[in-house]
Amino acid sequence: MSHPILSVIIPVYNAGRYVRSSIMSILNQTFDNLELIAIDDGSTDNSLAKLQSIADDRLKVYTNDRNRGIVYTRNKGLKLARGKYIGMLDADDIAYPEKFEKQIAFLEQHIDFGMVGSWAKFIDKDGRLMSGSWKLTASPGMIPSIMLFKNYFLQSAILYRRECVEQFVFREGFDILEDYLIWIEIIKGYNAWNLQEYLVDYRVHQESATKKHKAEKLEKEKQVFRMQLSELGIDASDSELRLHLMIRDNNPINEINMLKSTEKWLMKIHEQNIKFKVYDQKMLTKVIFVRWLKVCYKASHLHVKMLYCLVTSKLFYIFIKNSVT
Repeated sequence: MSHPILSVIIPVYNAGRYVRSSIMSILNQTFDNLELIAIDDGSTDNSLAKLQSIADDRLKVYTNDRNRGIVYTRNKGLKLARGKYIGMLDADDIAYPEKFEKQIAFLEQHIDFGMVGSWAKFIDKDGRLMSGSWKLTASPGMIPSIMLFKNYFLQSAILYRRECVEQFVFREGFDILEDYLIWIEIIKGYNAWNLQEYLVDYRVHQESATKKHKAEKLEKEKQVFRMQLSELGIDASDSELRLHLMIRDNNPINEINMLKSTEKWLMKIHEQNIKFKVYDQKMLTKVIFVRWLKVCYKASHLHVKMLYCLVTSKLFYIFIKNSVT
C-alpha cells in the first residue's frame, strides 16, 4: 500500500463528548489522501469506544498502556505517521473541510516554509461561536521576533512539512507548552505563517488543558522565555521576567515608573540583539515598538505623562530611524 500524502494525529484523553465530531471533520476533508492516527491516552470515559465505532479504513486507532501525557502521545503519533505532510488536531477541535487542501497547496508552492497555520474561531463546550478569534496578520518575517514575546500559532491549525517536524520532538516536562517550544525551534530554520482565513474551530471550555492548568502554564512560559532570552545573552531576573510577561497581558498600568522600567527592558533586548544577532534587527525593532505602543496604551489614563514617556522614549526614535533606512 502506498503511503498517504497527509497524516493527521489526534491525541485523545477523556474527550468522549467531542471526539467523534473532531474525527469526522478530518474524514470529511476535501483532501482525502490521508491517514488519521487517533491515540487514546488511557481515557477513563467512553473515548475509545467512540473511536472504535467509526468505520473508515483511513482511521487507525492506537492506545497507550496507561495515561502517558500529551508529549509522549504526540511523539508516538509522529513515529507512526507516514505522510509527506503532518497535521495535528486536538480531540475537541474542528477542522473546516478545505483546511488541509489549502495548506498543502500553500506548502507545495512555498518550499522554504516548514509549517503553516491559519486563523481560528472560538467555540464553547456546546459548539456555539464565542466572541473573539485567533486572527493574526503579521508577515512571516516578523514571526520569529513576535515569538520572543508571545505564541503565534495554534496546534490544531498547523500543518507541518514532514522533513521539518521530524527533526524535532515534543519535549518531556512541557506538557502545557510543548507546541510553543517546537515552533521556536522550527522557525530558526524555516519560514512559518498563518493562512489569512479561518480554517479551524478551537474549543474553549473548563476541561481544556489551558483552563485547568493556568498556574503551571505560567511557570512553563517563564522557562520558555528564559531559554529565548539566554540566546541574547540575558540571564533574566525575576523582576525582568515579570516585566516580560506584563508586556503581553491586558492589565492597566497605573504608574509612570512601570512604563520607564518597561522601556529599559525593551531597550536591553534591542541592544543585546545587536550584539548577538539572534533576530533580524529591522524586524525586531518593529516588533519591540509595537509592544511599546501597546504597553503605553495600557497607561492611556495617565494622559500627558504617558504621551511624554512615549514620544521621548529612545524606542520611538529608534523605530523612526529603522523605518526610513
